[in-house]
Amino acid sequence: MRAFGAIISLIFLAALIFVLDHPLGILPPIGRFLDPVNGCLTAADSVNKDFSTTLKIPGLQNAAQVQYDERMVPHVSATNDHDLYYIQGYVHASFRLWQMDMQTRAAAGRVSEVVGNKALKFDRTQRRKGMGYAAENSLAAMEEEPRTRIMLDAYTAGVNAYISTLHYRDLPLEYKLIGFSPEPWTPIKCALLLKYMADDLTGYTEDIPLTYLRDMLPEAEFNLLFPERIQGTTPVIPSGTAFDPPSLVTPPVPSDSIWVHFKKSDFDDKRTENDGIGSNSWALSGSRTRSGAPILCNDPHLGLNLPSLWYEMQLHAPGINVCGVSLPGAPGIVIGFNDSISWGFTNNYRDVKDFYAIHPLSEDTYLMDGKPLRYSERIERIGVKGKPTVIDKVKYTVHGPVIYDAHFEGPSRLKMPLALTWMAHKGTNELLALYLLNRAVNYVGYVDAIINFQCPGQNMIYADKQGNISLWGQGQFVNKWKEQGRYIMNGATSSTLWGQLIPMRENPHALNPEQGYLSSANQCVTDSAFPYYYNGTFYELRAWRINQVLAGLHAASVEDMFALQNDTYSILAANTLPVMLRYITTNDNYTLELRNWNYRLDAESHAATIYQIWWSYLYSDIWHDDFGKVPENLWPLPERTMQLLNTDTTLRFYDDKNTATTEHLGDVIQHSYQQTVDSLKKLERTIGLQWYKVKNTTVSHLAKLPAFSYGELKIGGWGNTVNAAKSDHGPSWRMVVQMTKDIEAYGVYPGGQSGNPGSKYYASFLKNWVEGKYYRLLFLANGNEENNKQIKYTWSLQP
Repeated sequence: MRAFGAIISLIFLAALIFVLDHPLGILPPIGRFLDPVNGCLTAADSVNKDFSTTLKIPGLQNAAQVQYDERMVPHVSATNDHDLYYIQGYVHASFRLWQMDMQTRAAAGRVSEVVGNKALKFDRTQRRKGMGYAAENSLAAMEEEPRTRIMLDAYTAGVNAYISTLHYRDLPLEYKLIGFSPEPWTPIKCALLLKYMADDLTGYTEDIPLTYLRDMLPEAEFNLLFPERIQGTTPVIPSGTAFDPPSLVTPPVPSDSIWVHFKKSDFDDKRTENDGIGSNSWALSGSRTRSGAPILCNDPHLGLNLPSLWYEMQLHAPGINVCGVSLPGAPGIVIGFNDSISWGFTNNYRDVKDFYAIHPLSEDTYLMDGKPLRYSERIERIGVKGKPTVIDKVKYTVHGPVIYDAHFEGPSRLKMPLALTWMAHKGTNELLALYLLNRAVNYVGYVDAIINFQCPGQNMIYADKQGNISLWGQGQFVNKWKEQGRYIMNGATSSTLWGQLIPMRENPHALNPEQGYLSSANQCVTDSAFPYYYNGTFYELRAWRINQVLAGLHAASVEDMFALQNDTYSILAANTLPVMLRYITTNDNYTLELRNWNYRLDAESHAATIYQIWWSYLYSDIWHDDFGKVPENLWPLPERTMQLLNTDTTLRFYDDKNTATTEHLGDVIQHSYQQTVDSLKKLERTIGLQWYKVKNTTVSHLAKLPAFSYGELKIGGWGNTVNAAKSDHGPSWRMVVQMTKDIEAYGVYPGGQSGNPGSKYYASFLKNWVEGKYYRLLFLANGNEENNKQIKYTWSLQP
């Protein structure tokens, strides 16, 4: 019996060892993960860790140096471009490898490989919209250009040099948690990352819901509620700017059947939510600043995640000395400044993504100009952890990939086959724009650089030491006939195909305007004098506030710029609350708070909470009964609703068509207020009425791991204020640069330099970001300074 017991024990021990050393479903090997020598505990960095080291790195051409300042920002100094980007790749991988891996997997539609079936729909969407196809096209353009080929190849080699040093114990914690390992980096991953950003910034389009609404509403009502330009816009390029005569003639609207009309059977009632991606930027000329030098400001609003989207660094080599933020996974500095110029980006919402209704004739053909045309086909093999590989056959047409069809339904379960034409599918080379921009020394060099930036379209702000300020609505756009691409078009006729590309030097721009400032906050790009037609989705509230403040500044300081970037004044509240209160006779504590409120959505404000909840109910009560089943949940914009509340007290949409009585504006306001009171009382019994607790701004770990995330941040603002800190989106990088002789630059982002949750540098900037404080950015004149007191660690790199 003893022998039998020993055998059983050995069998049990062998089974236990096997179980602990192998994954269980989507779980990682528990034994390896909990190994005290090589497992999860190795992620914890000592708070006194010394990062200084000497490294021999095969592939470097010459000796180089990386100096880390007290915020762990690297200042890279190399003797040539190859080594500069090789080191950037090595540094990015050292601090952000898992993030780089996951973001490029997400771009390619490969998340299911590591997390399983729950990501399959996402992966199929990425494949069907043509993300891999787009990246391949751009990679070909990047590799054809000698300078960007060096960037890509060197950066890739640097990433792989770091990966080659890793053993299991060295892997970032997330690899051990999820149970996979890094694969070799390839240039296509850099291209995928850039397309990932293009998708994030141009992915939202209103073609489908606007097509639905155009058929649902009388023409006059449609134009009233969904105008192409909001009344009172203060455009990105100031009104009255003289535009050069166009080199292209606007094409006429085709005479044949170009529009698609929906039937009710094309949808079911499921709805999805969409929200715009916002940003702010502005520049003041020296005539409006205390120093007499231009000041440039930028705060792009993107997803709030950890590890942070951005990675701050300085790059120095012959012909380049640039500082700012980079994207881990791609070479170069995206937003920043060099010895001579500074620049920033906000999203330009001109439409570059159009849908076409396809008329299938068979499994292999579709209708085009009365004749059958064969699809081309791209076989997408999607690996799914713990499951068999999924095969998705994506059909391609003359328009682009068929993103939705019987095998993959669209928004609101749309069943109509739709093909996608998207500027991001083109073989563009935004990397060349960054290469040249990082090295530009004046306005001419800046323009020559940004002409290579085609997609995503961006409003590009500029200032230089010579005293110039400028703003370009930059991107590659199509010469469209009126309303082309605003709605789903008939894909069976070549008359709806995209036509000629507008020469990019004809893009709208302003240089040194008389008003002394320029600004962009995702509002309409131009006034009606611009000679080319365009449509898009534009937001005006933040722009109205920014221009209101800038117009009143005449001796502006960097501190004034800090205040404006953190401004929580709500134009929306200031223009709607007086109307709302007009119909409320109750003098309870809530209305008393509102009547004494300054319209600022400050973190601890109770009035901010009362107003935002009330506005949310009122906005929904006005539109939901009429527009609740519109695909993608498209309702009139808040700014348009604001204008209608002030100008039209008899709008038919105030009436709730689901009731037997006829409601007027006062009725809907009073009903929404009662809903608000009920919600406020519930909040008072739980978390209270402080605005920051109610909105719960959270910087989440990319894998949505609560232990590595930071929630209920004590920050004010919302999407209708300059400080657009929402629940999971907000200012991803605040930067202020004063173009004095010795450049004075400040910045902060919501995170830290390290991607390791066990490092003190993981979220070390977060407190300052929340409090609206900034760091003075260290800009080393020669790329390195041996005796600078702010330098804390040094990497000495040898080939």
